[in-house]
Amino acid sequence: MSSVLRQACRHTFSGIWLLLMLGGCAVGPEYSPPGTDLPASWSESQQPSGEMQREMLADWWRLFEDPVLDKLIDTAIVTNPDRDLALARIREARERFRISRATMLPNLSGSGTTSVLESTGPTGDTDWLELYDVALDASWELDIFGGSRRSVEAAGATIEARHADYVDVMTSLVAEVALTYVNLRTLEARLEITQSNVAVQEQTFALVQWRTEAGLTTALDVAQAAANLATTRAQVPLLERDVAQSRNKLGFLTGEASADIDSILGMATTIPVTRESVAIGVPSDTVRQRGDIRSAERNLAVQSARIGIATANLYPSFRLVGFIGRSASDLSGLFEDNAQATNLAASVSAPLFNAGQLRANVAVEDALYAQALATLEKTILNALREVEDALAAQTAAHERTGYLRLAVQEAERANLLASQEYEAGLTEFDRVLDTQRTLLTAQEQLVLNQSAESTATIQLYKAVGGGWDASIPTGQGT
Repeated sequence: MSSVLRQACRHTFSGIWLLLMLGGCAVGPEYSPPGTDLPASWSESQQPSGEMQREMLADWWRLFEDPVLDKLIDTAIVTNPDRDLALARIREARERFRISRATMLPNLSGSGTTSVLESTGPTGDTDWLELYDVALDASWELDIFGGSRRSVEAAGATIEARHADYVDVMTSLVAEVALTYVNLRTLEARLEITQSNVAVQEQTFALVQWRTEAGLTTALDVAQAAANLATTRAQVPLLERDVAQSRNKLGFLTGEASADIDSILGMATTIPVTRESVAIGVPSDTVRQRGDIRSAERNLAVQSARIGIATANLYPSFRLVGFIGRSASDLSGLFEDNAQATNLAASVSAPLFNAGQLRANVAVEDALYAQALATLEKTILNALREVEDALAAQTAAHERTGYLRLAVQEAERANLLASQEYEAGLTEFDRVLDTQRTLLTAQEQLVLNQSAESTATIQLYKAVGGGWDASIPTGQGT
């Protein structure tokens, strides 16, 4: 190599090393989580007070003290397909992170070839020449302006976003199983009430028939009693359908067949309730622990890094390429000094004209960042709304319980008195029909209110991010 060439290479690599020293900061914005103005307390005046206990919220469903519910949720956590999908997305994000990190390191490849060349001399004689080559090729894209570092930053934030998605999936899954279970027990209780009323109305119908045959009343009472009985009986098939569909949904959520889910559910019909109040803390607690909010914030960080990636494309790129090889006409000759060939080069490429495409790409990423920020703000507002709605529903259901219990007691008393008076011939049959209908309505309203209170409690646990400590199983997502 001539002295001039050596000097040129020396200046070239000195300049590149200077750029490396100066390229410590990546272009694009430095991300920091946005501040969010949150209310100091919840607007619902009768909110449960106290400090949230993470241990309690991690498996809040056990506060219902229902072993069937515990079994259903424990099964769903292990077998639900949404869980497997979320874990697979975490693994994908981790592998993409490894790919992004690998692009920052030099790339080295080796090759070896053997070839046979045919040559013909002046006399027409053919000669065969064997040639052996081995080589190592190296290349390195220098991350002067931080585009690769921003890619690694984006990939790392993506892992955290997918993990938050997993937590959100598990939180929603647990709540969905609990809500479906409460709905099933509610339907079973309503079915039991309806069947009980059918039995009472059958006795009333028999009484009306006897009184008609005895000439104490008319056929109108028989027709009215028959219509009332048929109307109540007609509710039974609908409730049985809804019970079957709720059981099927639980089977889907837990990944169990019909026979297996029936064995888990058993014959109990009690609606699960908890006497523990939900200590929900302050709004900032909710923002920190919900999986969907953490996912939205991490996606915002990803988009911030992508602005840096697009910005780095506006600047020149620098690349080092190296080659070390040996070539000889026989294998032993590969180890001789004169068989070696070496090449080292540096290249620079810079965008000159692209009709504004690269700057438009930066503008696109800026717009996507604004969208991600709006999504985060919307997710936070939705979380606050869900908590407030669940608090309001829980308060209303709790206040209604006493009134509905009293309504059932009085409806039972009124129905008994009306039946006795009708049997004694002291009142019209219309009053019996009215009291029977009122009793059925009151009983159903009480059951539905119990269900509403349990449902509101479950929705409140979900709204405050209950179950957010769900950990990734060993060997999954890593």
